[in-house]
Amino acid sequence: MTLFDSQPWLITAAPVPAVDQQWRTTLPFEPVFLEPPPSWPTVSPLAAVEAATSALSPFSQLTGNTPPRLAASIYDPPEGLAEGPAARNWDLVLVIDTSPSMTAWYPVANAIVAYTRDLPLFHSVQVVKMNNRRPAGPSDLFNPTDHPILNATSFAADRSKITLLLTDGVGASWHRRLLWGDLHRWATSHAVAILHVLPHHHWSLSGISTQPLQLSAPRQCCPNKDLETTPAGDWSATAERSDTDVSADVMIPVLEIRKRWLDQWTQLLLTNRLVHQQVLQVSPAASPLPMVPSPAAAGDDAPGPDRLIADFHSAASEHAFALAVLLATAPLNQFVMQLIAAELVPAATTRDLSAILTSGLLISLDTPVGVAAPYGRIDFDFLPGVRQSLLALGESSQTHRATDLLDARLSPFAPALQGLAGRTRTPSINQLPAHTTQSAPYLEIEHCLLTALSGESAAHRVVAKTLREHLDAAAAPGSPITVHAAG
Repeated sequence: MTLFDSQPWLITAAPVPAVDQQWRTTLPFEPVFLEPPPSWPTVSPLAAVEAATSALSPFSQLTGNTPPRLAASIYDPPEGLAEGPAARNWDLVLVIDTSPSMTAWYPVANAIVAYTRDLPLFHSVQVVKMNNRRPAGPSDLFNPTDHPILNATSFAADRSKITLLLTDGVGASWHRRLLWGDLHRWATSHAVAILHVLPHHHWSLSGISTQPLQLSAPRQCCPNKDLETTPAGDWSATAERSDTDVSADVMIPVLEIRKRWLDQWTQLLLTNRLVHQQVLQVSPAASPLPMVPSPAAAGDDAPGPDRLIADFHSAASEHAFALAVLLATAPLNQFVMQLIAAELVPAATTRDLSAILTSGLLISLDTPVGVAAPYGRIDFDFLPGVRQSLLALGESSQTHRATDLLDARLSPFAPALQGLAGRTRTPSINQLPAHTTQSAPYLEIEHCLLTALSGESAAHRVVAKTLREHLDAAAAPGSPITVHAAG
């Protein structure tokens, strides 16, 4: 799976400039987010990210003391990349949203960090994680140690600062406008943009509401507060914004991670042309919205698993629904979901996995269960009854393919899954793993698998019934695991 899963995402108006290998850093790359085990199949989005972020290469032609090339076109082939050292007069801060739904995009985040640090443009590339798992208020979004990086006007007098925020806009902070104060503060001192991982026609599903505007910059890489605006379609004189009016609304460009969108943003920062942008308008007076709990449906009005699945099926792509059915066979975390997608639904895209994470079928566990190893840990679970209903919609041959995959790839990290493929084909009570606190979550999933395959033999039905009795008898009283919606 990659960010750009179809050829139209790779269409570009200009050739991708070659980066002289002598300017690539020789330091080993430490991914921001843990990557899958080396033996697991994966498709790196690095090439596609490189095609998109190559739009930033015109920054290498400019220095902090060089006046802007107002007549230049970003569609002219960049000069000087292979002729000499680039001017590293820019510092980049990458803010990465870590809401549960963003786990599908962690490989993209790693690829963006890997490529931008190789670009001969930036003096430094600093990464800050945004804590977007049910924050109580704006102060919970960032660790205190990150505040100096985020709030600095610049890191040196002769360098400009750029902040890019990678997000899907789905997390609670976007819907509650918790980030508005930070965005306004950053945008009054330097250039800020939001990289939206979803395509523009899906932005309405997120908490980032944009409007089309024509923007122009009075000088290169100026702060967002200095951008001059004209409503889209009106090519008359722009309305100037006072340099001293820092309390006014600021415009934050919101970009798809596509070369054309980044080209336009680069043109905005480096020329005086009017450039079409989708922007988020941020007011300094915007107060965070309160956390409003979802109203609980009463009694028979509560949507059941079948209704939830039907609603998802009607809205999701064919590949997303097929992937959701196969995910019902497994203990879920980022790595397992991507493994099943790569092996069993290769036509599924990152957007399909993202759709599942925001479908309302899953919950994200505040306290992951299962084994401590990250590859075998359970970070997500289905709502009650959803897993069994999804399995009932699947074909037994596909279910067996999934258990074969889990047995081969995941059992080294989750011992309770060792032998799963054999037990789901020829079940026996004597072959089941011992019931322990760590094995219980995996045995619950195995019970669902045996129940879904109960039409294959009487042994499936007997073992499923006996396993259910053992799990119920061993269940210890106590508080349930705290969970919240994955989106």
